[in-house]
Amino acid sequence: MSFQAMAWAIKQPLQTYDKMVLLMLSNYADSHGKCWPSLAKLADECGMSQSQIRKCVAKLEKLGMVRRQMQMRSYGQTSNMYYLNLDCAIKEDEDPPIL
Repeated sequence: MSFQAMAWAIKQPLQTYDKMVLLMLSNYADSHGKCWPSLAKLADECGMSQSQIRKCVAKLEKLGMVRRQMQMRSYGQTSNMYYLNLDCAIKEDEDPPIL
């Protein structure tokens, strides 16, 4: 777990579901902001459906907070690699973005 990533995620003024997903990704992030939890694990731990997790990740990507990279193995796709952009921040005086 990266405490730096968790502290960054907590400060972001996001809508509830988006913030929950960002916090969970931050919980799994290494010191470089990289993590690879499965979609099923994120859904289970966030108490959300996998389709809701996908929507939240897509919003976080549009905001530039997360970059997702699909990973393939010889047997097919495996968990995505997520990169957290710890330099990205939504201004606190702005309303949370509605995408």
